[in-house]
Amino acid sequence: MKIAFTSCFSATVFPQQPVWNKILALKPDVLVLTGDSIYIDELTHPTHPKAMADFEFFQFVAAKYRRQLAQPDFAALIAAVPTYAIWDDHDFLWNESYEEKAIQKKVYAGLIRASRALFNAYCAHLEGRQRFPDDDSDERLWNANEPAPGYRQVILDVPSGAPVHLHLTDGRSWRVNRTLLGTVQRTEIEAAMDAAPVGTLHLVASGSVVEAHKGDQWGNFEDLAWLRELGNKHCIACVSGDIHANDFHRIPTENGRMVYDFTSSGAAIRRAIWAGTNCENFGLMEIDAATLRGQWIRFGQPGALAPVTIDRRSWQMQA
Repeated sequence: MKIAFTSCFSATVFPQQPVWNKILALKPDVLVLTGDSIYIDELTHPTHPKAMADFEFFQFVAAKYRRQLAQPDFAALIAAVPTYAIWDDHDFLWNESYEEKAIQKKVYAGLIRASRALFNAYCAHLEGRQRFPDDDSDERLWNANEPAPGYRQVILDVPSGAPVHLHLTDGRSWRVNRTLLGTVQRTEIEAAMDAAPVGTLHLVASGSVVEAHKGDQWGNFEDLAWLRELGNKHCIACVSGDIHANDFHRIPTENGRMVYDFTSSGAAIRRAIWAGTNCENFGLMEIDAATLRGQWIRFGQPGALAPVTIDRRSWQMQA
């Protein structure tokens, strides 16, 4: 099985997105998008999104999703490959809205409702459950009690091997103070992992990297200790985004096992969103009964990171 993963792209900054053709050429079985499928807060509008009226914000964000879904190379890829997405700050509200505790402010309630509805519709389109609405008045987009994307588990079949369990997390809806995922979501994830056969490979999709980075990371939250505890008994590899670069880290648990963090970010964006060096990054995991092999690609070529191979039985990296 091949799983492509990446994050951070904008049809406004990058109308041409050749990265999707390069992913498609490698014939992945699954594509995982780990956040920032649009950039709500790009400097392309005279009004910052936080100052918009609810309906203006809704129309503004809906147009961004439609533009991305209409991007020809992206549309071809998602039509050919099962695709799953989670959100991060730029497709939730705006850059680091967590810092101003936006999720708790009543003044933003209408914006958050709109953001949830549009992101849920985007995910439904990616997964082939229903097309993204063409009309802003579509009743599917106007549930007054629109739920957060929340946590979802997808079981991926590996030929001649045990299934891989993909855990799609919501790292924005309950991110408050020192809590990243929230108690309910953590309980759901832990229960799903505990119910799986021993030795199951668990892929945790996260918008934020796990640790060892400045800024946005699991290391800033109490959830990192929880993740390490899960890593004591489960085979966990994270696929993360956010940083507009490719990266890899090993996070040791108390009993010497590892949680692995495979990061790929910057599919079609610039290093500082609309300024700086162009990015065209993605990662590819190849999984069989014996191993998990990860590699990173930039501009269609292997990047500076060397490929990583992990033995699934021992859950140790191979030399």
